Amino acid sequence: MAIPTKDDIEAASEVLPDGAYCTKVEDFFSPGSRELIGRFLTNFVESLIITPTELVFSAKYQKRLSDAGRVMMNAVDKVATLQAKAKGESAAKRLKDLNALISAGMKKVWDDDKERPAAAITPDSFMAFAAGVRGSETERDYAINRALAEYLSQFKVWKDKLSALVKLHQASRDKPEQAYIEIIISECMKSDAALDQMFSLYEILEERCNDLMDLWKGEWKPRDATHPAMVEINAMIAGGIAPNVKAAVEYSLLRTLAGKSPLRSAEPEVEIQALFDMFKRMWTGSTLIGGTKAMASLERRQARYLSKESVTDLLRERKVLADRYAFLLQISAVAIGQGNRATLKTFIDHYFGDKDFVPRIVAGQEQPVPKLQTLTAIHRSLRASWLPDGDKAAYMAQVELAQSQLLKTSRLFEQVEKKSGTASQKVLTLLDLCRKGTFIDGPTLDAVRKVLEGYLRDPAFLPDYLGGAAGEEKERKMMLLSKTLASIGITV
Repeated sequence: MAIPTKDDIEAASEVLPDGAYCTKVEDFFSPGSRELIGRFLTNFVESLIITPTELVFSAKYQKRLSDAGRVMMNAVDKVATLQAKAKGESAAKRLKDLNALISAGMKKVWDDDKERPAAAITPDSFMAFAAGVRGSETERDYAINRALAEYLSQFKVWKDKLSALVKLHQASRDKPEQAYIEIIISECMKSDAALDQMFSLYEILEERCNDLMDLWKGEWKPRDATHPAMVEINAMIAGGIAPNVKAAVEYSLLRTLAGKSPLRSAEPEVEIQALFDMFKRMWTGSTLIGGTKAMASLERRQARYLSKESVTDLLRERKVLADRYAFLLQISAVAIGQGNRATLKTFIDHYFGDKDFVPRIVAGQEQPVPKLQTLTAIHRSLRASWLPDGDKAAYMAQVELAQSQLLKTSRLFEQVEKKSGTASQKVLTLLDLCRKGTFIDGPTLDAVRKVLEGYLRDPAFLPDYLGGAAGEEKERKMMLLSKTLASIGITV
């Protein structure tokens, strides 16, 4: 016998599905009721490789549940508590009523199994069988689902079960009976084991999430190892005829994100970026797949790597102080949610609010050019950041002052003057530094422009730069010079 684990109850959602509040025996068999059963008995149904529909409409599976100790009793207790809370009624009374309804529903299934066995169907005979079912809508639903549950019981592997369901879906295309099949496919798509078999296994969890997102959008592309039935399931979603399957894919994505395994790597820096990349991919126009639940899951995941202790350790790994500032802004740019931003804001305020910011940055034995470039990158990050405008302006001014001071102490212009040879070589050296983002556009770049303009006025500059070029070559060189100078605000 398959023995379920105790994780079913803890894994269930606290949100009551539509139509899941039973008041009569017929409600026991409704799609909402089956969804609730799937949530609170996830591990039980997965251990038997069955869907909630098969459990509800099969006497043999219900007997297995009855023989599984307190599993059903614990699930019913939780469901009763959830429903009572949602309706504002007594949990004890709801538990009593629910037990009575479940007992009556199970008795009906067991009695019918003995007296009126479910019809035998195949994908080829399904529509003819459904056309011959008479009675009210509730009676037809019951008879058709019993037949489907009996047919599916022969499949002991998820991929075989889904293949059979896809064939049934194709056989009932554009007919009302297609809805029965679509609901059961959606139940399968909530199973991790089923997804493993249909998508194939992954090296990293990020690949599973990407597949689920593409499937939700109806844009999934098959690979060599994926099951052929997934092509049809993707087409169903893309065609807008499988709303329950699409919702199940979203459910599976949210459950995956709620786990603890890293998306891309156990390395904090890599995982922080991976989560932000995932966050961006989950947007479709103005809609985030999974809504606030997805946002909360991504924020929680990222918070594991953005605690005060974790950020402190990551910063200490940077031995050069300027690199710490740059890294701090780098991770703040990819922080998800207000909680993570608030944590990083305390670090940003601490580092950039330091009264000794300028001397600390300027000090050290590092080469001046890389440090100047880092400061420019920091300034650019501050400008694009989510910081309040007042803080942003104050911190940018600090960085500009630090770069100006570093430019003086490093005597960069004097070094260019001494080592770069002719006026044209000096111009090209400074332009190359500008091209590499060495100077902040402000007072520092103004000082660079002033030095460049002095070299450009040197009578020896142009002849040396052109090097005897004439015709098209001369025109090309002048165009290149004009374009490069224009990019930093100098016209010639």
